[in-house]
Formats: sequence, structure tokens, C-alpha cells
Amino acid sequence: MVVLRRSSALAILLLASAAGVLAQAPSKPKTLLIGSTGLEGTDAKEKAALKTLKAFIKDETGLQNEIRRRDGWRQLAEELAAGKLHVGVFQGDEFAWAKSKDPALEPLALGINVDRYPVGYVVAKKGGKVSKVGDLKGKDVTLASTAPRFLFSFLRKETGSKPEDYFSALKKTENVEDALDDVVDGKVPAAVVEKGSLEAFRRRKPGRFKQLEPVAKSEPFPPVVIAFHRDALDKSLLAAFKTGLLNSSKTERGRTMLTLFRLTGFEPVPSDFDKVLTATEKTYPPPPPAKDSK
Repeated sequence: MVVLRRSSALAILLLASAAGVLAQAPSKPKTLLIGSTGLEGTDAKEKAALKTLKAFIKDETGLQNEIRRRDGWRQLAEELAAGKLHVGVFQGDEFAWAKSKDPALEPLALGINVDRYPVGYVVAKKGGKVSKVGDLKGKDVTLASTAPRFLFSFLRKETGSKPEDYFSALKKTENVEDALDDVVDGKVPAAVVEKGSLEAFRRRKPGRFKQLEPVAKSEPFPPVVIAFHRDALDKSLLAAFKTGLLNSSKTERGRTMLTLFRLTGFEPVPSDFDKVLTATEKTYPPPPPAKDSK
């Protein structure tokens, strides 16, 4: 999904910007290896974005770099543990699953989009025929092409199955506003959105918002996590990474990139983060690994 790829790309971009110290480190790697489950580069726009991103990392750090898309969080976690990657960018639920299997995985900073701990909603038209997720079985549901990936973990729990098997179709719209407008206009019975986007719709279109009602709400999820494997990187380097990330919103370039990639900033890891990870792993367990994949 575009927003997920962009969020991961921004996290990588700002992390690399913070890593200028690498260029002076005696033991610097010849190539900075960054792993993510969200970057694909499968179409012309994404390929161009990745090319630009790689050039930016080279300019900022003096290092050659590789951005490696991994086939799922399991592979990403395994390669961090094996030292095949220096840094990993996880979606929040992915990190909860990975951390439960490997406690040596450590969060460095959190990539935030409005809410520190995002929440998902299934939203239907007020006074309509849909009052619970069970009313949507075999029907179309809409969500934005930019929808964050944690919404699919939310839907798996609510439906007890793969969302694509439960609904007749998961229809994609260009943005969240279009998805919610389609519900108001009766084109689809429900939309799946995150809280921040729903609140933005309320501010932009209060009259239309009043015609909607939530029929399901998720527990809070962890946000995007920038992670490393314990003792794999020098502490001073990690400190530089963290400082750069946390200060990204204080520079014009950082603010521009945050806006472009739909993040509002980076935050330090809060004291309740482990509690949220544990609750997420318990409430929204990972789907089984795909056959013949990690």
C-alpha cells in the first residue's frame, strides 16, 4: 500500500540523514543495508522514488546503500539477527510479533502519524442495515489505497478469517475521503479507516461525518518502528540515529518529508510501549506464514 511504503521510506530516509556519523566511523560498513517489508518499487513512480531515496542517502552519509524489501517480518527479523541488515523498518503489529520471538530486537524510535498508538474503525451509514461486522459478510467494503497495514490485522480478528475471503471485495479508493464518501452515498455498506483519517474527515465534512457511525473499533496498535538488533551497532551511532530522527520535524527538509510520507514526526519509545506490544501480540496474533515463504 502506498502509505505504508511511503511511511517506511520516510523512516529510512530520515534514519539515513541522521547517520552522517557513519561516514567518519573507522568501522563503517561499505554499504548501509536497510530492510523493510513496505518498499516495493514495482511501478515507475515507486522506482523513481527509490532511486531518489538512494541518492539522498549517499549524499547525506557518504555511503553506498541498499534498500532491501523483505518477504515479511519474519525474514526481516531473521536477517537483523544474523547481521545481514543494519536497520529494519517494521509496521507496528509486525514488530510486536517479531519482538515476542526475539527479545533482542530493540526499538530505536517510533514513526507517528497524528496518534502515537493508532486505532482502526469499521464505519457504516448511520441508521442503515449494518450494525456489526457480521452484517458485512459477502459484501463489499472500501478502504483507501493508502490504508495502513494494521487495519488488515484488525479485520482478521473481526472476521475470524482472511478479509479477502470474508468480504466479496475490498474496494480501494484513492484516499480516505473518497472511501467515506462512498459509504455516505450508499455505494458501499462500510469503510475501514484509522482514527486520524476519520477525525480529519469530521473536520473537513462535518455534515457528512454525522451520517456515519462506527460498527467496530480496534485496540490501540503500535506505530511504525525503527529497529535494530541488540549489540549489533555502536551505542554512539545509535544515539546519533535517534537524535536525527527526533529532530526531523525541526528542519524544513524534515517537515517536507514528514508531510510527503504522511507522518507527523518521530518520538522516543515511551514507558508503556512494551505493554502495548504484548497486548497487540495477544489480541492480534500473526497470520500463519505463507507456504514456502518466511
